[in-house]
Amino acid sequence: MSIDINYDYLDRVRRVAALYTKRKTSDLLDGDYRSMQHGRSLDFDDLREYRYGDDVNYIDWKSSSRVGKTLIRRYFADRKHDVLFIGDTGKKMTGDTPAGESKEQIALMAFGVAAYLLGKQGVNYALACCSDEGSRISSFMSGPLHLEEQLTAYRKAIECGSPNQSFYETLIKTASVFERQMILVIISDAEGLAQMDEALVKRLIYHNDVYIFRIEDALLTSERAYDLDDDRFADPFLSIFGDLHREEQKIREDLEGAAHQLLTRNRIFFKNISKEEDIVDTLIYLFGRRKGIT
Repeated sequence: MSIDINYDYLDRVRRVAALYTKRKTSDLLDGDYRSMQHGRSLDFDDLREYRYGDDVNYIDWKSSSRVGKTLIRRYFADRKHDVLFIGDTGKKMTGDTPAGESKEQIALMAFGVAAYLLGKQGVNYALACCSDEGSRISSFMSGPLHLEEQLTAYRKAIECGSPNQSFYETLIKTASVFERQMILVIISDAEGLAQMDEALVKRLIYHNDVYIFRIEDALLTSERAYDLDDDRFADPFLSIFGDLHREEQKIREDLEGAAHQLLTRNRIFFKNISKEEDIVDTLIYLFGRRKGIT
């Protein structure tokens, strides 16, 4: 299937990523993240059964034919974990943030900048998301072409209108497919995080470290708010009623408070974001929390 690639995205990603080198000199995935991963080395470790997403180059065909199962050779290798991005999609991700910026553009740039910087550090990454055409999980790769293809696929998935499965189902499916240690980077909003429960969170963290970009939503009672459900600007009179505004704020705070408690007690690090210029600092904050920097 051909992909209509917009190469402007990569230029924007590079410009934003350049801020990282100005604000931080150490790698996002410093030595704390190096672990025993299957890779080429003289130090053979063991064999295990093939799992979805494994590199087929590491299949031990002789051992596999002997036991009747597809086996992967594992080595002690100085490699970093693969990173899997899970992106929320659909019409709700096309709204605005309290800063008046596009949620869609922040989601795309958060993914793009993180993937670009990790790829430059030798990390392979994949993107999982869902559109009206179905769910998709890309291959684990890196490089400009891979990044452009995933940015384009993610943009189309966000703009699909109605994904054929909920974000909760996307998370469940992704957690079920992979049974190896990775880093998960989730890009969603308050509504997406509100779908998460204790059982799902436990599945996500069983093998993985998890980080979340939580993109903020503009309030309907704020000035010039756009109602995505009705496809029109919200009634401007709503912004002058203080009681309605406070009630909407309280509902939002209650949702965020419940998500905060769930994620914090399971050591999932997350941060709100409403402006594109905050992407680099948010990325540094999230990965710095695990390494004890911030």
